[in-house]
Amino acid sequence: MMKTILKQLSLKQFALGMLTKWHCAIPKGTTTQYALITVLQITSFLLQTPIAKADSPLTSTDLASAYQDLMVIDTIQEKQPLQGEALRFLLSNAPLDEKAAVINKLGWNIDGQNNGYIFLQALAKKKGVAVNNLVLTDLTPKDKFVLGYLLAMDDYFNLSPLDTNSNNNLFSTTPLDLLSQAAFAMPEDFTVHFIKSLVEAQLYFDVSWCAIYLTPQSVLRIFPTETRNLRPSAVSKTMEYINLYQDNCY
Repeated sequence: MMKTILKQLSLKQFALGMLTKWHCAIPKGTTTQYALITVLQITSFLLQTPIAKADSPLTSTDLASAYQDLMVIDTIQEKQPLQGEALRFLLSNAPLDEKAAVINKLGWNIDGQNNGYIFLQALAKKKGVAVNNLVLTDLTPKDKFVLGYLLAMDDYFNLSPLDTNSNNNLFSTTPLDLLSQAAFAMPEDFTVHFIKSLVEAQLYFDVSWCAIYLTPQSVLRIFPTETRNLRPSAVSKTMEYINLYQDNCY
């Protein structure tokens, strides 16, 4: 992926390499300096695309593999809409770490997906109200966590709410705000704070790669190992990716 390449090379080095590779395509009479600037511009553009962000804190972290023993995990086909056993599981009283693994297994789609709204529809049906009549205060902190993580995976590129222009505060609340409210209500729940840190790290993708590393690390420092309600292998697997950004802090 583009990010991995650029972690090994500086932007200028990468551009010089591409300049050499594309030399035959550069019009005669074009100066090396001008050509280098052009390649740098192309490289910078590529880093802003959804393809580049497909290698990012939300899309490249793996929680689900640590929960393969859960039957519900086996029922999920990646990039398929939330449905069936997975939907029932997210509506249940199952532990939040297991719900996080299910959402992680559902994955992401570069073209976007709608799992957050599917969950909200099912939640409204469970409560016996129309989905459009559901408001933010109707959701428990655990509901907010599930919805926030689903929405973040649905639109990992923009991290948008269900409807930016809605007068209903539930539909206009961003994934990070939902997770922040859940974290505030559950200060001792490691899973909630850890997932929230990954969403925050996603926001830093175009701003600070050092912050991508520091944000989840800060949560690990606050929660000693024995207080974490996410399986150790899920944490270590996630941090294998996050730790790739550590060098950007020095």
